[in-house]
Formats: sequence, C-alpha cells, structure tokens
Amino acid sequence: METKRRALQLAQAGVPVYPLAPGSKTPPKGHHGYREATTNTAIIATWSDGWGLGIDLFTAGMLVVDLDRPGTDRNGHAVHGGKNGVKALKAYLEQHQRQLPHPMYAEQTPHGGLHLFFKLDQPLQQPTRKTNALPGVDILGDFVIVAPSRIDGAPYLVMQDRQQPVSIHDTATAPQWIVDLLTAPQTAFKPIKANYLMKGQKTYTGRLFDKIVQGADEGERNNWLTSITGTILGAGTEPENAYHLIGWINERFISPPLDDREVNSIFKSILKRC
Repeated sequence: METKRRALQLAQAGVPVYPLAPGSKTPPKGHHGYREATTNTAIIATWSDGWGLGIDLFTAGMLVVDLDRPGTDRNGHAVHGGKNGVKALKAYLEQHQRQLPHPMYAEQTPHGGLHLFFKLDQPLQQPTRKTNALPGVDILGDFVIVAPSRIDGAPYLVMQDRQQPVSIHDTATAPQWIVDLLTAPQTAFKPIKANYLMKGQKTYTGRLFDKIVQGADEGERNNWLTSITGTILGAGTEPENAYHLIGWINERFISPPLDDREVNSIFKSILKRC
C-alpha cells in the first residue's frame, strides 16, 4: 500500500506517475511506462499494491541529476562501471565555482547512487536525457523511478535533513547550467585519421557494438534482443555475465524496455540452443 499511497499523493499534487512491475525498471505487462503516466486517482486506485512507481518528469516540468557511486549488487557484481558521479560533480562545481541550489529533494538509489530533483522554469521541448553529461552523471528530463520502488531487493530511499525536510514539490529550481548540461548537443565524433577499421574492415566485436548502440523501438524489440542475446552467448560469454549484460542493454537501448519476464524468456530460450 505504501507505493500506491505515494502515487496518489504525487498525483493529487499534479505530478504524473506510472506503474512498474515488482522489483523492475520496466512496466507491468500491458502497460507502457511513462507514456501512460497519469494524475487520475481513480486509475491509480486500480493499480496492484506490489507495483513500483515512476514519474513522468517531462510533463511534471522537472529534471533529475542522477549520480552513480561505485558499489556492488546483492550478488557481488560491480555496478555503475566503477564511476563516481558524486566526485565528478563536486570537481565540476569547484572548477566552475558553482553551487547546487537549496532546498533540494533527493533520493538514494538501490545501488547507492543519488537522484537530485529540480523544478524547471521553462518546460523542455521534448522528453530527453543526457548519459554521461559528466563522468558517472546522467541528467534525466524524461522519466525516473522513485521511492518506495525496489530494485535488486533494495529500495529507493528519500534522503531528508531532519532539521529541514524538503518535499518533492518544494525542491529548488534547476539553475541554467544544469539545464545546459542536459540540452547541449553531443559533440560529434570526428576521427583524426582513418585506420583499417574505419575502412569497413570491422571486427566481429565492432559489428556487435554498433548493433547494440543502434537499439530498437516498439515492434522490433523482441527480435532485436533475441539476435543480440544469441550473438553474446554464441561468442562464449559466461551465461551469468551475459544475463547481466543483456539486462543493461534492454534498459539502455530499447525504447520502451521490455518487461523483465520477456527478457528472461528470451534469455532462457537462447541459452537452451547454445
């Protein structure tokens, strides 16, 4: 009931919310993620008590600074690729003589990272996010998972100063430099000089990486992930490592991501053939 109660509170305050499958970053079967976010309390009242919760940041007029911190999951596997977004943001603030605005609403993620929430003065032109705006720092302007959702057996936790608690509705407005980090175009890759790989003689691994980054949208997600899974397992990757890699690929390069149950079904099906 805690998740549904939070969803109703947010919706009543005008923040659109959407459901997630239990313990997952993907929507329940038959749902479509942030694209169906709502403030309709009658609809939210029908949601399962065990579902997780996300916010449609774009419609809410908010953004989130997502800071990774090095750590491990409950199985001892490294998360966040060893990146330390907290350290990178601190160095950026010192270098540019800037400060984060206050008061600020924040949540701790299940793997020890931080989500810093800010309101926007002006709405974004479209839902967007910037991966690695700084090393280990993503800026989200499309959607985000929020407390009390659980991932990998651990919850998202509201971080509060007992002396001065801050609600998500009272968080500070994002300064322009944060908005600029989100909306600035990615620097185009311009190789200094071509080599044999740039002339079309790509390796097997190079072709695989290109295919992964290309990603997939609705309508081709299952076939695309089936192909990627077969390629990764066919290359001799340990099944446990392949499973974690495929889950990350689904989350990052498929829009919207497949439900965990579909990912598991694809993985088990391909594993039996290898």
